[in-house]
Amino acid sequence: MVRVALASLLFLLVGCDDTVPGLPRSLETEDQDFKQGQLFQKQGESRKALECYLKVIDARRGAAESHLEAGRLCSDLNDPLPAIYHYHQYIRLKPTSEQRKIVEQMIRTAEKQFMQQLPGRPMEPDAVGSGDLQDQLRKLRTENDKLKREITDLTRGQPRGGNTAGPTPPVAVATPERPVTAAPLPPAATPGRAFATYQVGRNDTLTSISRKAYGTSARANDILRANANQISSPSALKIGMTLVIPE
Repeated sequence: MVRVALASLLFLLVGCDDTVPGLPRSLETEDQDFKQGQLFQKQGESRKALECYLKVIDARRGAAESHLEAGRLCSDLNDPLPAIYHYHQYIRLKPTSEQRKIVEQMIRTAEKQFMQQLPGRPMEPDAVGSGDLQDQLRKLRTENDKLKREITDLTRGQPRGGNTAGPTPPVAVATPERPVTAAPLPPAATPGRAFATYQVGRNDTLTSISRKAYGTSARANDILRANANQISSPSALKIGMTLVIPE
């Protein structure tokens, strides 16, 4: 039943993000927000990097590489449901990609993480024992780290986004074996919410509402979770709804 419900939710999410004709056709990886997202990733600023990739996705509606990076960041942030959505979007946009099998395995790993977060599921400590659960979590983390290294190895030295002008220099990725050091950016203050509730209007999305409320699109998933009693996914947003804006 859990997999059926998860599949239904993902069907709604994947089906609501079709590519919009007439948008700029320049390479996604040349987008300034995409480049900034990569920089934040190198510096370990996962939430700031995720915000950059979400901006690219909002602007292009066909940003496969940004969906992939957003999925990986959501997995790192222990937010498996958005991760699964972004992975599915990547496969939809690049069905013949060499990375498809690896991304499909990352989807299965995220599904296990999601099932662990559900109350009363078989993988909880009272069903399998706290020691077994810790073993499961360690295996999932190891598997996820291995998949991320494999996908990095596949993309290293290859043109991204169909660029035929020449090979793109490899992007350094921080791993336990190869730490990346970079000059840290000055700390940014976390903005508070501008209002406690919000009535949904025409053309509103969770990302745009997050920007209005917090000045950043990175809190869209927080708004979704705070209003789970009336919206189950971003596509369930309707004009006239009154949403709770969490702190």
